[in-house]
Amino acid sequence: MDKIEFLEHFNASWQALLSAFQGLNPEQMKTAGVTGTWSVKDILGHVTTWEQEALQALPDIQAGKPAPDYLQLFGGIDGFNAYMVLAKNRHSLDEVLQNLTKVHEKLLRLMEETDPAEFADESPFLLCLRANTTDHYPEHTQAILDWRARNAI
Repeated sequence: MDKIEFLEHFNASWQALLSAFQGLNPEQMKTAGVTGTWSVKDILGHVTTWEQEALQALPDIQAGKPAPDYLQLFGGIDGFNAYMVLAKNRHSLDEVLQNLTKVHEKLLRLMEETDPAEFADESPFLLCLRANTTDHYPEHTQAILDWRARNAI
């Protein structure tokens, strides 16, 4: 996959996520139970967290540094996710949505400015980027769609 193909896939995956929650009212966005106890708001905060992690990790990866060790820092990915959802619970829905857009735009700018060679198959840069975006979005897109179907929303 080259840079152009990745960006097309990235944008399509992102649009699918946005479409999954389109039309929900604020109460529906804050209703628990979409994924475990998480609401759509929690999921969007979670997606933003992982895009922020990519924004921090990708320049380090380009510089030859290792990716963060979530096992050592938080007891693993699940511990990190739980910590970050709790940390973001104090944010309003509007703040979560604004941050979702702002962080995503920063990540998109980073990708647009990145040398196409970084998008080579199986490069550390691309593996990190995919893990935090195009491999991640569909899981949460589907969870929201399934929740909407279960609840006829």
